[in-house]
Amino acid sequence: MNVEPMPLKKILLLFLVSFSLWAQPKREFRGVWIANVGNVDWPSAKGLPAAQQQQELRDLLDMIQRRGLNAVFFQIRNACDAVYESKLEPWSEWLTGQQGRSPGYDPLAFAIQECRKRNIEIHAWMNPYRAVTDIRRASIAPNHVAKTRPDVLLSYGPLRILDPGRPEVRSFVTKVVMDVVRRYDIDGIHFDDYFYPYPQAGLKLKDDATFEEYNRGFTDKADWRRDNINLLIKTVADSIQQVKPWVKFGVSPFGIWRNRTSSAEGSNSRGFEAYSGNFSDSRKWIQEGWVDYIAPQVYWSMGNTSANYTHIVPWWNDNVSDQHLYIGQGVYKVNTDANWRRPQEVPNQIKYNRTFQNVHGSILFSAKILRNNPNRFCDALCEDVYQAPALVPTMPWKNTAPPPKPEELTTSLNDNNTVTVQWSYPYNTNSERDKARYFVIYRSANQASIDLRTAQAIRSIVVREEGKTSFSFVDKNVKPRTKYNYTVSAFNRLHNESPPTEVVSIMTGQREVEIEEEPQKPILPIATQLQVPTETEAPMESVTAAAMDEDETTEEPEELATTDEKETVAAASQESETQDEFLQIFPNPFSQQIGIRYRLPAAAEVSLYVYDTRGTRVGALVVNQPQQAGTYSVKFNGQFLSDGVYYARLMAGETQKTAKIILKR
Repeated sequence: MNVEPMPLKKILLLFLVSFSLWAQPKREFRGVWIANVGNVDWPSAKGLPAAQQQQELRDLLDMIQRRGLNAVFFQIRNACDAVYESKLEPWSEWLTGQQGRSPGYDPLAFAIQECRKRNIEIHAWMNPYRAVTDIRRASIAPNHVAKTRPDVLLSYGPLRILDPGRPEVRSFVTKVVMDVVRRYDIDGIHFDDYFYPYPQAGLKLKDDATFEEYNRGFTDKADWRRDNINLLIKTVADSIQQVKPWVKFGVSPFGIWRNRTSSAEGSNSRGFEAYSGNFSDSRKWIQEGWVDYIAPQVYWSMGNTSANYTHIVPWWNDNVSDQHLYIGQGVYKVNTDANWRRPQEVPNQIKYNRTFQNVHGSILFSAKILRNNPNRFCDALCEDVYQAPALVPTMPWKNTAPPPKPEELTTSLNDNNTVTVQWSYPYNTNSERDKARYFVIYRSANQASIDLRTAQAIRSIVVREEGKTSFSFVDKNVKPRTKYNYTVSAFNRLHNESPPTEVVSIMTGQREVEIEEEPQKPILPIATQLQVPTETEAPMESVTAAAMDEDETTEEPEELATTDEKETVAAASQESETQDEFLQIFPNPFSQQIGIRYRLPAAAEVSLYVYDTRGTRVGALVVNQPQQAGTYSVKFNGQFLSDGVYYARLMAGETQKTAKIILKR
């Protein structure tokens, strides 16, 4: 039998991917987008009380921290609106249901505060030009630009955008950006991929008058449009540098700059081109040094034939050298085709990224997918490639100066044989360069030296609290009769590391360490709860991607159910054959989304869950929430579930009801 030899390139790829697990980097950017538009990620619905919005965000950030990520891109400007206190633009409708209505607190200030507690970078995600996503149904406040300056808008179907060709638009967008930079302690400003509109058949953008008035000598409209975007990118970059040079600026363009068929400098791909499609010349932004990082949306699998992940990433690696390159990854596609049903698709993409010198990390779209964990991809991510913590990479072109090193490192053995590590940081400075934001505790065991270059040496990260000069950490993960060596470093906001303290060692006693572990909060899907008959609105944050081939299938791994959950399903199968007045499902069977309506005869604390036939909880729709008597409705999305039978379980005081649900596509 003749066997065709495997190409050397594929052998090398398999080798690198297989062994990159053992080389988890100490520094790696691990980000996630938190979309506000359409209530995609947060908050889960319009009009929730401020306390509930805040708790949802805390829970989301807790989950992101547990998943091993170190940065979030928090959407604060969807369509010339604000998810923060602004005198320039109205409050976002996705907070309260009405544009211009205050949610009763400042979400951006709150998010910054919560991110600092968890040592998570927060980048303010803004759409520069979009003004109205859908003019037919949008809530528009009196002080919105669509009402105050309709003359600076362009129409494209139901979409309205600020006209990128007008100088006053460029000045206004920059003013909005700099208002946020000046007033908030953010780590970065982030633009997404929406510049000129993505082309749609039958629609034409009518900017001839603007071109005639402001062409700046250009004769080709496409070149002029690209230059309009370039001018904004450069102006924003220069403005940030002048006011707060430590604030990062980056963009997440569509994943294909140009195809090789259009330009010899393009990528080996066959798909939509950002260069000519929405006139974003991201390669130029890199070459000119206008951005601190670029995060192309490489939302394709490693098996895609039109835009293969293993073709696109190397192209970006070859075109980015001085700045950071973060790969935007479309984890929202998990389970959508044969390639994305492979449990190791996302971990393998991360491993593949690590084989390239210029790839500094990833950004995942989006946060709710981490929570929902389709096909258990996130479990695979954490168990495989995100086992060890990672620190955010430094940006030497911004600043290389480290903060002062910690002092007076000591260790002591506690009664339960755990180790307390203590140190001081007596420096009081207002300099952003010298301020320590967090400390890293390194550890080795027995005679081994501490290798500060590796992630495996990191024992823990402790956030510095303003005003404190003494800090401590209790190491509970120790073994008896073992020598442990510790050292501590300080890190500033640009993640420059101080010299480490002197190494201090301690020997544990003979007693076994017995520690009561605190139970982790469950990571469960959030459902939107609304009073009947209000309907939820579908998310409108669209993503453009090249077509994919379906040539492979993979079965999903099973989860083990607890005894209580198995009993729940057993009871459900007996009592759910008919619907009653207390719990109703519609439509049933369903193909993706269903409505679950329930009636409370009296006030009660309510929980509503969805289980599969093995008793695994796959949805938490209402959790221990006090509710008054009345009729309620929730939506449940089964997009990432397999076809089959599921059970909705309502627990409300004396009322215990179960309904059978059938998912059939």
